[in-house]
Amino acid sequence: MAALAEGSLEPAARGAAIQHVSSCTLCRQAVASVAKALDDGPITHEIQVVEGHRRRSVSFLRVALPLAAAAVIVVLLRAPAGDSPVHRGPPPPPAATPILRSPVGVVAAVGQMQWTHVDGAELYRLTLFDVSSRVVFTAAVADTLLILPDSVGLVPNRTYLWKVDARIGFDRWAASELAEFSVAGSRRQ
Repeated sequence: MAALAEGSLEPAARGAAIQHVSSCTLCRQAVASVAKALDDGPITHEIQVVEGHRRRSVSFLRVALPLAAAAVIVVLLRAPAGDSPVHRGPPPPPAATPILRSPVGVVAAVGQMQWTHVDGAELYRLTLFDVSSRVVFTAAVADTLLILPDSVGLVPNRTYLWKVDARIGFDRWAASELAEFSVAGSRRQ
């Protein structure tokens, strides 16, 4: 592999090696890796230093390059298959999303907002929208209940939408469906 990558393989052996490498993905990757290493500045410098001492240590290169090629092959054989590593798992199943409990529909007042627990969730992010999709309020809590602050003024007979996202892993969120509600009669009590 090293001789093929370096270009020092004899013509007869080179043809057979190229024919094999063209049909073997693993060997093709090994040759490319060795060629890249041989083209690297610090490695090239070390090879030149070694070649300068070649008279004293010709056997070093005969051993070192095949060992380097063998190490590359071992690393490639142990590397996981596939084009790229998987950083994320599959999306959560539909059952692993919060279900919004209250408020839903027409309600007399809104003092708190409540939803179901999601296994593995460490944080919940609630977002409250008005009917024009403008965010009215947002908060993050660790519980499945949020006491709506008095500063959030809900207008009677106006429609509001809300949702909850449950954080189930690093940068992984499970989103609830949107729920609609409106406050009947007077302002929030």
